Amino acid sequence: MNLLINKTILITKSESDAKNNLDLLINEGAEIIYCPTIKIIPAVNSPELDDALMMFNNFNYLIFTSSNAVDVFTAVARERKINLSRIKVAAVGISTAEKCEASGITVDILPDEFSSSGLIDKFLEFDLTGKKILIPGSSFSRSELSEGLRELGAEVYSVPIYDVATNDIGSLKNIHKKIQRKHPNLFVFTSPSSFYGFLKIMSVADTDKYFLSSIICSIGSTTESAVREKGLSVHIVPQVFSLHGVSEAIINYYKLTANMA
Repeated sequence: MNLLINKTILITKSESDAKNNLDLLINEGAEIIYCPTIKIIPAVNSPELDDALMMFNNFNYLIFTSSNAVDVFTAVARERKINLSRIKVAAVGISTAEKCEASGITVDILPDEFSSSGLIDKFLEFDLTGKKILIPGSSFSRSELSEGLRELGAEVYSVPIYDVATNDIGSLKNIHKKIQRKHPNLFVFTSPSSFYGFLKIMSVADTDKYFLSSIICSIGSTTESAVREKGLSVHIVPQVFSLHGVSEAIINYYKLTANMA
């Protein structure tokens, strides 16, 4: 049974980043549109990053909140010959942890709930009094995690190591035409930035009208909040914040709606 035959699903990631993790959807007959709405711009000449790396051996914990943070930070660490093997590493979720492992980094701490609040809850198991924590991330990172860890007694250094920008519309010209020609049945937004980037690239002025007949899936509570702030409904939020988790959640959603029909 091809549950998703004649269904078009858009995901705000590149084909190279996402394809191997969407086999469940493809095998059910879905057509996938890969639309990488954002690009990562590593920080150049960052005094904050330089200072953090100079005192790296003084940190007790290193926290990664995204796969992008892993990519950018490990590249800088290799270039500066920073040894990451001695520090305790925490990842906010499965996808980030898998990226760490692929980069040769052992993840010591993984929360039960893949979110900033879940990570804070996990750190309740540790005495953070006077401990130094480094969180390399986006220049747009929210402060919830840092503030929560400081309340537990830690010294937290949140260091912006990259910017997020909307992808060049010209580079997505063919994808833009494809979306206009075949409006997706379901949208998968992987981050607030990717959602905002999509609205900009597609020049969506009236979100209610544009998404009126579409299903929206968001990865994570932060992305869900960004979508809802635009007055939209979020129909699917996977329990596991990964592309495999997204695939399973989408299939379960369509199975449920088919049974209700």
